[in-house]
Amino acid sequence: MNELTCTCVPRLDGVSGADLGRLFPEPSSTAALLPLLQESRIEGFNLRSIVVSKNGAPILLLPLFESRFDLSAFASGWIKRSLKAAGRLVPSIFRPRILGVGLLVGEWSEIGIDPHIDAGILEAAWNMALGALQTLATELKSDIVAFYNFNHHGKLPGQVFKSFNQVQCLPCARLPITFGSLEEYLSCLSRAARKDLRRKMRVSPEVRVVRSRDIAPFLDRIHRLYVETVERCPMAFGVHNRLFFEKICERVPGAEYMLYFVQEELAAFNLLVVKNEAMVDKYFCMDYEVGRKYNLYFLSWLENVRYCVEQKIPLYHAGPGAEKTKAHLGATSIPSLILFKHRRPAVDRFLMDRQALIEEILRYLGFWPAVPAGGGNTK
Repeated sequence: MNELTCTCVPRLDGVSGADLGRLFPEPSSTAALLPLLQESRIEGFNLRSIVVSKNGAPILLLPLFESRFDLSAFASGWIKRSLKAAGRLVPSIFRPRILGVGLLVGEWSEIGIDPHIDAGILEAAWNMALGALQTLATELKSDIVAFYNFNHHGKLPGQVFKSFNQVQCLPCARLPITFGSLEEYLSCLSRAARKDLRRKMRVSPEVRVVRSRDIAPFLDRIHRLYVETVERCPMAFGVHNRLFFEKICERVPGAEYMLYFVQEELAAFNLLVVKNEAMVDKYFCMDYEVGRKYNLYFLSWLENVRYCVEQKIPLYHAGPGAEKTKAHLGATSIPSLILFKHRRPAVDRFLMDRQALIEEILRYLGFWPAVPAGGGNTK
């Protein structure tokens, strides 16, 4: 007997720790991240999950977030004033309430799936979960249902790709560690890139680097650097509270900080998750003026490459953003998507028919960075 049940749970970590580990198996860090995100919260977001169980055992988990997305918050000047006015007139488009599937941290979102479930039962579970998602969207009066930041490995069923609109999200950078030394890595780059990096490395004796999982003495400074970095971003979707940075090394296996000091002042930090399979770059945040003067972004990149080489870690996942810079440093891009559907059929048809135009408008307004062909990324 294969009895399936579906529930909407008012928590992001809607099942036990053991079940989370089964649904999000290693090397994924999602099983550890979900309880931390639930505890630390994300300002302006309500967190939930949809869980499908077979005979009482969870087999499918969709992490959810709900928020109102005010486009005017990411603009300035006349554009901000225009969007505020448009938001009052047509809130479902310019200030929509969003019900999202996915995670607001990490490289890509993941769906929790029992790895031992057969295809037929999984298909039935997905049908129940998508039905529950639409019911919840109706109850919450959500304007848009979205699958946020998924790539081609995201385990989404074909019906999602067929029935939802798609726009490109920031791609994520990846650097395979195929070299045996930092010098060999540099030799793989273009002549201009090698020359540029060697010039930037001259300031490294003035920078003190500390690898640590105990950041209590620097927590206030770390959170301030994070907030300042978010404020500089053209489009930041969700802001973590201080507790997230305080607890992540305690909760997430492999999480650690690289701290960069200039004249004994913490000028930058890099939050990493380091495992045998890969190093994952979660956040790089810095004092803008000091960081530019001492080339801290590039020094952190080289430090991460050096560590991967020494520890024989085969992949450096460098996260989204700074596409051109990361391509310059030898990384390649893996595309990401946002799949979405508007609750009003007429609006949804308009968005479906004019996806390229919508992307161009978002990029023009500064909400969405340009995605170059063959792209790159940012930390």
